[in-house]
Formats: sequence, C-alpha cells, structure tokens
Amino acid sequence: MRHTPGEARALGLWSAGCLAVFLVLGLLWVGDLSLQWPVLVVPLVWALVAARPRRAERTRLD
Repeated sequence: MRHTPGEARALGLWSAGCLAVFLVLGLLWVGDLSLQWPVLVVPLVWALVAARPRRAERTRLD
C-alpha cells in the first residue's frame, strides 16, 4: 500500500525524531556527547530528506 505524500512526510519526520531521541539517550548512557555529537547529523539529514517536496505534490503544484 502506497502512502500519500503527506503521510510519507509525516512518517519520515516521525522516524527521524525517534532516531534522534534514541541516539541522544544512547550517547548520554554509553558515550560522550561532547565527542560524539556529529552522529546527530544523521537524523537531521533524514528529516531534511523527509521534508522535501514529493513528486506527486510537485506535479499538482505545476
């Protein structure tokens, strides 16, 4: 089953947020946040990719 562009965006942002929370909790529990903070770029990039306009939306806007 395919998701609508809005559903796909929400799912991508939700999963990026969950990943960020788990990474921060893991860093606070096991790692050193001052040294390993660059790993938090991964959920940021994930959220940016999820927030981009989808093809179906671009077609409708034209």
